[in-house]
Amino acid sequence: MKWCCMGFEAHAISAGSRGAAVFVSTRDDPEPVFILQYRALDPGIPVPRTDSPLSSVTDVQIQFCPWCGVNLKTWYRNAVRELDKSELQVL
Repeated sequence: MKWCCMGFEAHAISAGSRGAAVFVSTRDDPEPVFILQYRALDPGIPVPRTDSPLSSVTDVQIQFCPWCGVNLKTWYRNAVRELDKSELQVL
């Protein structure tokens, strides 16, 4: 696959791990949705008890690469299946 930039590549490879990541979801729509996700915890780690609200996973739909600005649906139109990790999307 030809990546739009090194930033997108690094964050796509880390999808599902703690920290920031990007991936595609086709779960609710045949049209691909690009998601910028932040995970506060590694998978399988229990959420710590706190007196303050804690968001363990946050999803934001994006249309453009946060690192280089390319239109994601245009650039990755032939790689949607490869980037699809719908199971990671928070509903």
